[in-house]
Amino acid sequence: MFVVSLNWICEILNKNISLDDVMNAFNIQGFEVKGIDKKENDYLITIEVKANRPDMLSHYGVAREISSFMNIKLIEPRSDLNLKCEDNRKIDVQIDENICDCFNIIRIDDIDNTVSTPEYIRKRLELLGINSINAVVDISNYIAVELGQPTHSYDCDKISGNLLSVCNNEKKQKFTTLAGVDIDLEKDDILICDKEKALCVAGIIGSSNSEVDKNSKSILIESAVFSKVPVRVSSRRLKISSLASFRFERGVDPLTSFEFAKIFAQRVIEICGGKVTYYSSYKSKKVSGDIIDLRVNRVNALLGTSLSKEKISSLLEKYNFITENKGNDLLVHVPSFRLDVKSEIDLIEEVARSVGYDNIESRNMNVISNYRPNKIYERFDVFRNILNGFGFNEVINYSFIPDEMQGILNVDKKDCVFLQNPLSNAYALMRPNLIYSLLYSSSYNYSVGNCNLALYEIGRVYKRDESSMTLSIEENSVSMIILGDRIPSGFGVNKGIKFDFYDMTSYLKNIFSHFNMNYDFEKFECDYLINSYNIVSGGMDLGFVGEICKDKFVKILPNLKLIKDNIFYCEINIDKIKENNKYQTFESKFPSVTRMYNLVCNKDISVKDIMTLIKKCGKEIYSIKVNDIYKDGMNPNEQAILFEVCFWLSDRTLRADEVESIEDKILSNLNSSYGIRIK
Repeated sequence: MFVVSLNWICEILNKNISLDDVMNAFNIQGFEVKGIDKKENDYLITIEVKANRPDMLSHYGVAREISSFMNIKLIEPRSDLNLKCEDNRKIDVQIDENICDCFNIIRIDDIDNTVSTPEYIRKRLELLGINSINAVVDISNYIAVELGQPTHSYDCDKISGNLLSVCNNEKKQKFTTLAGVDIDLEKDDILICDKEKALCVAGIIGSSNSEVDKNSKSILIESAVFSKVPVRVSSRRLKISSLASFRFERGVDPLTSFEFAKIFAQRVIEICGGKVTYYSSYKSKKVSGDIIDLRVNRVNALLGTSLSKEKISSLLEKYNFITENKGNDLLVHVPSFRLDVKSEIDLIEEVARSVGYDNIESRNMNVISNYRPNKIYERFDVFRNILNGFGFNEVINYSFIPDEMQGILNVDKKDCVFLQNPLSNAYALMRPNLIYSLLYSSSYNYSVGNCNLALYEIGRVYKRDESSMTLSIEENSVSMIILGDRIPSGFGVNKGIKFDFYDMTSYLKNIFSHFNMNYDFEKFECDYLINSYNIVSGGMDLGFVGEICKDKFVKILPNLKLIKDNIFYCEINIDKIKENNKYQTFESKFPSVTRMYNLVCNKDISVKDIMTLIKKCGKEIYSIKVNDIYKDGMNPNEQAILFEVCFWLSDRTLRADEVESIEDKILSNLNSSYGIRIK
């Protein structure tokens, strides 16, 4: 935001213009007005200045924009100050050109800083909310808001060794600001130093050890342009925003810096007396005005206009651009204060502004584009359709989770992606899986009375990978969580039927059936899961399934203690899912034979091992299915499993004696291998 004084603008333009005219100029040129405040006989207009238009952060810059729009001649600010150097006043300057584009200093001796600041300066600064300090400092602030060039002044008697250096800070150190506040400087903060100490955090704030006060007799004026990014980083970290930093963060015109330093010096001499005894000016070789080729056909093609080369040239020159003919096109010299104009498209935008957006005829565009299906999102939609069909609800969570989850999930720190500058510890880790996200959603829903939950989330998980260009990889996953009643109590149901582990495996069976993929469960130990299994297909881990160990997460999710039901969880890596071809099969004309076996076995024997052994007992065994598992009224170490076995041959009908022979073999092998018996 920048506050503009209407009277000041009129003075610069040397013309009385109304508030309505100024508002019209702002609106049509695309500058948003945030507020208007009438004070005494003046209007203060607050405009929003985008980061790409730093030239609008001064009254002269605003006046220049209005003068171009209203065709008012504007006189460039110039100084007629006579500069000279005295050898005995020489100051050596050392500059790191990587952090400083230009650096100008002017020494003024024999000043009287006890004089009062002229009323017009003091009053205008007060209207803009800037307190008066002393004449030199007030003139510096006045230059910043009038011309947009931040300046700084030093008491020459407080500079050691007749040396100034612009450099990066090399070590952590304390620094006392002009306000008397101690701050901690970090490495790579830009400093201006003398032979012994730091005098200024460049582009942000000066130090009390060189400040100009009423007793100062010799001062050194500095007008410079520093690199934007280091100033912005330091200003944010130090939490210091000044007139200077606000402008240096966005960019300052390097080609006018020395001229504005002379204007500053001239006003000091006019008000405080004194004379110039030394000056020095440095400008980097990389500082120069941009020259851009502008194609006339391209302008008309993008804007939908039919402007001639001459018309385009006049429109640009109206806004201080200089144009040259280049065949059928133009060569455009960009004014140094327009730091936002870097390419042809920026010039075309300037042509549109000059024509007036409201004067360009609106037309419907004919856009021809090629459709390229997004295979990843298509796969997401397949999972959504399946899980929505099962009655699940989708949730969406942040990818940031608390850094404490790294220890709870037992993930190695070197495999985790931590944020370097998180908003808080609750958003410090990029999630390595989706467990926290779904537990958070479940505990919140449970706390507000939604106790029967079947939720899923499709999202990305993040893992550190030193071999990747970004040092991390992102994988797409789908996770499911179920708890509470699968079938709530109600009419015809005396007691709700709870979700259990086998409901989750049933959902998995249907999902993999859709993709025609075979898979197996492999037992593995996990601190935060009970009865945990890896989902494996073709030797590749696709995900995992198990029951959540709530005690592991209660500390970080307190509402989880409200959940009394078992929580079952599953996660699948979508990127590893491969859809296999499906082939149509036809029912045989020969019937199958189905037998049921209620088997008693040790509870530690897995169903998978039993089914594998049964399958090996004959090629006639077409399918095996588990119909029920129960433990009530049985030995604590045993369980009963009801298997349904289908016998079938494609070329003939099986005889009863053949089925009985295979059946005997099944029961014999089960008993000898695992001690399993018929109940």
